[in-house]
Amino acid sequence: MKKLLAVGLALALGGCGGGYDSLPPQVSDGNGGTIGAGGTFPTDKGDWKYRSVSNEDGVFSLSARIYATNTYTVPKYPNLKQRSWIELEKRKMADDTISKRFTIFAPEQVKCTPSCDIRIRFDGGISTYSFEQRVDGVLSPINEQLSAELFDKTTQSNRATVYLPIVGLSDEVESEFNLRGYDEDKMKFTDE
Repeated sequence: MKKLLAVGLALALGGCGGGYDSLPPQVSDGNGGTIGAGGTFPTDKGDWKYRSVSNEDGVFSLSARIYATNTYTVPKYPNLKQRSWIELEKRKMADDTISKRFTIFAPEQVKCTPSCDIRIRFDGGISTYSFEQRVDGVLSPINEQLSAELFDKTTQSNRATVYLPIVGLSDEVESEFNLRGYDEDKMKFTDE
């Protein structure tokens, strides 16, 4: 009977939760990576900004922009902090096909002349993608297929980290994005 009472008491106390709403923090492994489960998971929505462009034939471009949640120090001006952002665009073509574009904006020049590989972590998985820098700090995927793939990964993920090789910095800048709350309805054409 005592054992049954002890088990019941343990189950009752276990159900209280103990106030833990986060995992142990991540710590650096000394090689640019991290060890550990991570901190608390964001449950709030990301700060998505939407816009559309139209002409006499109707809306032909929809875009969504989200800024990184963290900043980095500008190499030339140590008192200045910058924030990168991602822009997604859907464009309706004359033949009614729809293209998807993914662009990274880094307010500083990136070590990418004219192309480079950029690592991006979507939720848990990290992969390397080929980008071009046609204008300082503006990175576009190397082809339309990759652009559409990154568009979809961004809209289907909760968070992302983009590792940017900023000119003048020895380490990559880890731009963190809270992708929660993407509104698919605001990025649909009326006949879609």
